[in-house]
Amino acid sequence: MIYRLKLIFFIFFLYGPIAYPAPIEDFKNLDTKSSFKVQKVNKYIKYFSENRKGRDFFQAAYPRLGLYKDIIYEIFDKNNIPREIIFVSMLESGFNPKIESSAGAIGLWQFMPSTAKIFGLRIDEWVDERMDIYHSTNAAVSYFKSLLKKFGSWELALAGYNCGDLNVKKAIDEYNSNDFWYLSKYAFPKQTKEYVPQIIALMHISEDLKKYNFGYLELKQNLKIKKFKVPKNTKLSKIADLIGETKDYVNKINHSLQKKITPPNESYEINIPINKIEILYSKLDIIFEDRIIKKYKIIKGDTLSKIAIKLNNSVEELYDLNNLNSSKIIAGKYLMFYENNESFVRIGRYWMHVVKKGDSLYKLSRMYEVPVDSIKKWNDISGSKILIGQKIKLILKNE
Repeated sequence: MIYRLKLIFFIFFLYGPIAYPAPIEDFKNLDTKSSFKVQKVNKYIKYFSENRKGRDFFQAAYPRLGLYKDIIYEIFDKNNIPREIIFVSMLESGFNPKIESSAGAIGLWQFMPSTAKIFGLRIDEWVDERMDIYHSTNAAVSYFKSLLKKFGSWELALAGYNCGDLNVKKAIDEYNSNDFWYLSKYAFPKQTKEYVPQIIALMHISEDLKKYNFGYLELKQNLKIKKFKVPKNTKLSKIADLIGETKDYVNKINHSLQKKITPPNESYEINIPINKIEILYSKLDIIFEDRIIKKYKIIKGDTLSKIAIKLNNSVEELYDLNNLNSSKIIAGKYLMFYENNESFVRIGRYWMHVVKKGDSLYKLSRMYEVPVDSIKKWNDISGSKILIGQKIKLILKNE
């Protein structure tokens, strides 16, 4: 007993008092002595259910809850976070993992870069984990737990999530109160005063959709995905081809990969449909190449075709690797390219392009900036049909 008391005293001395938040039911409860709380929450229940702009937001965002709820609930349950806190994400992002605020916050949980890095999210030219549901939700959970430990209530924790813990601490110290509803009358920024009642309003509406004339809304089918580690320099398009999924879908569940390719110097976990995991397992060891990616500084007079020749890369590879939408390039900027590339090979006076799914003579003509008639002449093609795997000879423009 004495040992336990000493341990408790040591923890108190080291970390301060241990704060235990009130149950989420108290946070949601409108049967309360606080008429101010009831007034504020009812204001936003009316806004989201009756105001045109508010209803439009709810109608667009609520169905997307279905995509992410199973994954978020699983992470919440493991960390003793109430499931209702998912509505923080609804208010923050409308359950849109790609959305970016004017201030630079990104993702389902709207992390700013500085806060994201504090809670372990990777942000660089290859990856922005604020857009990954697993990584961002785990970071949000860590942030919630940190704020709860400091302030002891969901109201103050979410106020801290919105305006920063230093602003909340300053308000508590200045007004000598831990009551969010009291402090919101005097201390917090306007956005924070409205933030907490909006979240509670979303909780109440979602619990009784018919009452608020949203009974017609249906949740979208949940994402059944799982993390799977793949080698460095792996294109999402290649993964899609291997597992028989569309490129759009594989890109959609991996928004965090900035260039639609895994980082160049390490293997990386990506999201894969659960029912495709075994297929990918069976193909990994025989498909992927170990390719080195480097940067090339564009000089005045360069064109993509010139750079392709100089670096022994295909124009298509430069397009894919750099997420280019046009052939326009700017001197002084950098292009990534594959070093020691063997997929685009010169043989004599010709370069060889291996036909891939989706290729056509017209596409190759535009890609390599040469006429269709010339491609047909160099390859003795009479019609317009080309086959996957066929090697097409090319003489590039400006060569």
